[in-house]
Amino acid sequence: MSRQTLLFALLFLVALVAWQLGKVELVPESAVKIENYQPDFVAKDLVTTRFDINGKRTERLESTYAEYYQILEQATFDKPVVYMYDEQGAAEWKVTAETGVLNTGDNVILRDKVHLDGLLPTSFISTLDTPYLELDLVTQDVRSNREVNILGRDFQTQGVGLKGHLDRKYFELLDQGHAIYFNEKR
Repeated sequence: MSRQTLLFALLFLVALVAWQLGKVELVPESAVKIENYQPDFVAKDLVTTRFDINGKRTERLESTYAEYYQILEQATFDKPVVYMYDEQGAAEWKVTAETGVLNTGDNVILRDKVHLDGLLPTSFISTLDTPYLELDLVTQDVRSNREVNILGRDFQTQGVGLKGHLDRKYFELLDQGHAIYFNEKR
């Protein structure tokens, strides 16, 4: 037997041992669990209104299509519209988006073309536009980690990231903020 043949035989044995030791077992397909949740109910042209203990409206939610998943404790919406009302019962804020999710903690996540309108004549913010907005319906806190454009009566500002509070009328841009202030006599 030549050295070359012996070397190939030894190399073959090493490869065979390495193959046997490194054998990987695949999980059978039936053991892989895929969650496919079905909604507990669906609604078209949904309108729901929430009232406080004194009977005053606090918010209203409209949607062209909604699905509720009890196991996930959330509802999904197409074209949601959220109205927030002030202490006197007047619509103060209107928020629209392409899609939205409402979690059981009354946290609304709005995505795609999110637009907020200040509906009262005294609103210092006329509009707010962003691709993503989180709104807590209980505390009225708002936040976003995306670009934000705000137009007010006397200013226009834009930046990235937002935290604020609708009831206290407090908004803060977190990064890359620029503002233009108008000094017009009315």
